[in-house]
Amino acid sequence: MTTTLEYIDILRILVTFVLLIFCSYSDIKWRKVTNKVWLPVLFIGLILAAVEYSITFNIAEVIWYIVSFIIVFFVSYFIFAIGGFGGADAKLFIILSVLFTHYPIFGRYPLMPLEPSLMISPLTGIGAFPLTIFPLVVLVDTFIVSLSVPIYILVYNLLKLPRDQRSDKGYYMFMCLKKEKDKIDEVKMRVMDEDDDYAWVSPKIPLMVFIFIGFIIALIYGDLIYGIISI
Repeated sequence: MTTTLEYIDILRILVTFVLLIFCSYSDIKWRKVTNKVWLPVLFIGLILAAVEYSITFNIAEVIWYIVSFIIVFFVSYFIFAIGGFGGADAKLFIILSVLFTHYPIFGRYPLMPLEPSLMISPLTGIGAFPLTIFPLVVLVDTFIVSLSVPIYILVYNLLKLPRDQRSDKGYYMFMCLKKEKDKIDEVKMRVMDEDDDYAWVSPKIPLMVFIFIGFIIALIYGDLIYGIISI
C-alpha cells in the first residue's frame, strides 16, 4: 500500500520531470533558461518538505537535509565559478537539494545500493536511511553521460574531415566542429578559430538535456561511478 510519504516522493519526481522537460527544451532552443521557473519550484520543495516533516519529524533527518543543501549549494557554486556549467545549471542542482529531502526510493529502485546510516527511514519507519546526496549523484551521472559529447565530436571529425582539413590543435578534434562561416549559429556555437571561409566552432552544449538523463539514471539505477567500480 502506498503511503502519504511515498506519494510525496512521487510528486517530487513528477515536478522534477516537468521542470527538466521545460529546461531541456529551453536550453536546446535558446541555450538559456528563464529565472522565472526557479521560485515556484523552490516553494513547492519547501512545502513538500514541511508536509513530510509534519508527518514524521526526525531532527537528525532535518539536520542532514540542511547539511546536504549546504554541500550541494557550495559544490554547484564552485563548478559555476570555474566555468564548469552555467548559472541555470547551478540553480537547478540547488533546487533539487531543496526539493528532495532524501534519496527517492520506490519499489526496487534505485538498483544500486545506497550508503546507509543508523537513521530511521521516514518511508518504512525501520531500517537504515540512505545518506547519499541525491543531487550529487545526479551531478556525477550527468558528468559521465556528458563524456559522450567529446567522443562523438572526435568520431565525427575523423569520419567527415580529410587529413589535410583537420586542425593542428589536437584538442579541437574533441571539442570543435568545422563550419562554413555563413552557417554559424552564434547562439549555439562559439567560434574558436577562423580559416578562410571556415571556422572551428565549439558547440554550446545544452547541459540541461544531460542533467535530465543523469536524473533518470540516478533515479532508476543510482551512482554510475559506484556501479562501475563495483563490477
